[in-house]
Amino acid sequence: MPIWSVAAEDSAVLHDELQIATQHNVPIIPIRIHEVPAPLGHGSLQATDAIGWNGDDLTPEVREHLDRIDRTLQARRGATERPAGLGFANATGLPAFFFSVSSHETRLLPGAALDALNLFGARSILVSAYDMDKTRRTRGLLPVLRELRRKGVKILLDSGNYEMARRSDKEWTLSKYHRTLSETPHDMAFCYDNLDPPKRLMPALKDIIQTVERDMRRSHSTILPIVHLPQSGGEYDVAIAPELVKRVAKEFRPPLVAIPERELGPGIIERVKTMRSIRNALRELYFYQPIHILGTGNPVSIALLCAAGADSFDGLEWCRYVLDGKTHTLHHFQHYDLYKWQDQYAVSPVTRAAILDDNVRYSGRAVFHNLDIYASWLNKLRAAMLDDKRLVEMLTKLLSEEAMELTREALPGVL
Repeated sequence: MPIWSVAAEDSAVLHDELQIATQHNVPIIPIRIHEVPAPLGHGSLQATDAIGWNGDDLTPEVREHLDRIDRTLQARRGATERPAGLGFANATGLPAFFFSVSSHETRLLPGAALDALNLFGARSILVSAYDMDKTRRTRGLLPVLRELRRKGVKILLDSGNYEMARRSDKEWTLSKYHRTLSETPHDMAFCYDNLDPPKRLMPALKDIIQTVERDMRRSHSTILPIVHLPQSGGEYDVAIAPELVKRVAKEFRPPLVAIPERELGPGIIERVKTMRSIRNALRELYFYQPIHILGTGNPVSIALLCAAGADSFDGLEWCRYVLDGKTHTLHHFQHYDLYKWQDQYAVSPVTRAAILDDNVRYSGRAVFHNLDIYASWLNKLRAAMLDDKRLVEMLTKLLSEEAMELTREALPGVL
């Protein structure tokens, strides 16, 4: 994108760059900031008139220029396949999973949960700004987070609005979130999301853009957008999800765009279909946009949504339930006794040691049991996602014959 200016005609560097671009068939999209002709030999190129533009407001001419760039990139798009990793998640690859830590409805308080994840060697963790608020956090939480980051563990900071909504806590505010954002060690943070977005597409998009830009001004880390869908009659308007997510991705091109699983539809098949529609819409972009599904720790749901095009997940199931390593189904926490025999085959030495240590309590053994199964299973899912045949085999083992048929219908051309 060369700039036609009074200095352009005599710029040897500009002429060299234009010549190299022409030789390598690189599209040239000029913009003019002074009333001058194009440099010799380039007068046939269409140039955008930006004379007098101050760089603040997007004039119709500048918007058209951005559209030309977008159309050019879309014509050359090729980076639409899922990458091996997400930069911050390269240590684990895709799909990525963030073990969630929360003070709400879990078997472990945030301090104990972080200690367990630290001891086990988890590589990616989600913590809530609500629990990290200085009026609420327990002593030692921040040092543990600093230690985890020194070890290369990736920390996502959630907005805290999950706990706020579940507890009906009106004292959790944007200002407290911003304060916690500045005090809590983390790699990236979700925006302070609006749980009741506007009903129509463009107002909803504008609301997300303003929310993310507002939080960006208060943070030195990357702010990730969360897409919430409007509700009508108790149902989420999933019809606008594909276009809304695509426009948010186009606006920010963030490492992740997040959307809560519950908003994708009332049942898992509907959620899989919505996720597939979102991924199909994102294929119209010239880059690959990773999607994070909030609140999904069920292995079956992770596999199905991953097959539909999701890339990253977080969930509290690891410290709420007990996981059967054979069927990968979730059960009451008190049912760990029925599955603890599986720990003798655990990959993690931490999990194997826990069953032999009398000082490790029931809850500790159960969560180490879960963590080992999650880690092994996610590695298998990552391998399966590289090969269609292995993915079908994995889902066939997870699902009944009838459920597999429903899944095939929901993912035509995928399975």
